[in-house]
Amino acid sequence: MANHNNKKHSLFTRLKRKNRLFYLRVLRQTDSPETIAFGAAIGVASGILPTFGLGALLAIGIAYIVKANKIAAVLGSFIMNPVTTPLFLTLSSAVGGLIFWKDLATISSAVNEQEVFSSVRWALVVFLTGNIIVSLSFAFVSYFVVKKLIIKHRMKKLARLNMRLNGSRSK
Repeated sequence: MANHNNKKHSLFTRLKRKNRLFYLRVLRQTDSPETIAFGAAIGVASGILPTFGLGALLAIGIAYIVKANKIAAVLGSFIMNPVTTPLFLTLSSAVGGLIFWKDLATISSAVNEQEVFSSVRWALVVFLTGNIIVSLSFAFVSYFVVKKLIIKHRMKKLARLNMRLNGSRSK
């Protein structure tokens, strides 16, 4: 039993360290906060969209075209991972269902009871509509969150530098 708990702790610790590494990589970029945040937003959108594993490549391509930060774009695309996939799939279906005034049970039963191809096509339209809204919403929010974090990080870094400079002058 103790070995099982160590594996859980180890997995949690690794995930925490990996998230911290991504966070620091984004913060340490030297582009403007807007360019980095725009790259991250592109990555988040391409990560949530159903790109079938090509989200990072799509993010790099779009970031290159619009001159956004490519590293932040790739890191942002990792928002979609095995842990978050069920959340985004469910959220996308629910949002699409709200737009088309259908709940998830109705969508599921339509796929199960009606002609398979027409109902799957309809469910796909509902899902993709919801997915586009979810991905753009998360991208929009991530732009402002990343931008704020970068500005805050740089202000703290500048304050520490000023303290060191002022401390060495007073000696």
